[in-house]
Amino acid sequence: MTQKEDRYRIRALDRAIDILSVLSDGRPRTLSELSADIALSSSTTYRLITTLAYHNYIERDEPSGKYTLGFACLELAQSYQLNNHIRKMALPELEMLRDETTETIHLAILDNMEVVYLEKLHGLHAIGLMSSYIGGRALAYCTGLGKALLAYSDLDRVRAHFEQVGFRRYTDTTIVNVDDLIDHLDFVRQQGYAWDEGEHEAEVRCVAAPVFDLTGRAVAAISIAGPVSRMESNETKKDHIEKILRAASAISEKLGYRQARHETKLRSAKERSGCAE
Repeated sequence: MTQKEDRYRIRALDRAIDILSVLSDGRPRTLSELSADIALSSSTTYRLITTLAYHNYIERDEPSGKYTLGFACLELAQSYQLNNHIRKMALPELEMLRDETTETIHLAILDNMEVVYLEKLHGLHAIGLMSSYIGGRALAYCTGLGKALLAYSDLDRVRAHFEQVGFRRYTDTTIVNVDDLIDHLDFVRQQGYAWDEGEHEAEVRCVAAPVFDLTGRAVAAISIAGPVSRMESNETKKDHIEKILRAASAISEKLGYRQARHETKLRSAKERSGCAE
């Protein structure tokens, strides 16, 4: 944001949005907890949440005195889903991918080095392992979706960001070194897809591929995710790589992407898939 644009920001609105962002993680909070999270006095926070509650953007549970997001947020989310162009173009392919693989399918975008889930289609097997949900966020460096998108971002910017904020180790396979991450993203870009080897959730594996728009920009990513027991065999990996690349290519074409080199990359990636990491 430029200095000129910053002049037009409304402080009270910024603070109200901070409250909604804090509550978006799904954890109910008391007034004092909200005040601490957004670094404001209880009196200022109370005025803000009173206004948000009046418009049904947050609600208060009387027995506990804790606040959560209100139904007006759900209405906004549903409207966004119905009108989101990428999701509308992708949904038929995602449903086909779910039916073909019987595993859980995700669609996500990149925002401030985090993935935001636009869609999640549950697989046909019962699985309670995954913490992902529509509208939820996850750090990009330790998810297949995130790595598929970071690989097509400005790597100098990616490096600068993680040198500043650092890494959190979720599992034994989480990348926690910026040089290792950049090297890995170079490899992801070369092969055209990314694997999550239990880097965010130890028992979950996924393969992800980027989706491109008509300018050639990676605007989203899709993934096939499932438990390690069903995702580890080389035959399964090869099959899922072919399917995720085919689906990502089909969605990209719907968004106007026509570059022939993507087809070349798809073919070469299939040839390498037998020895994929």
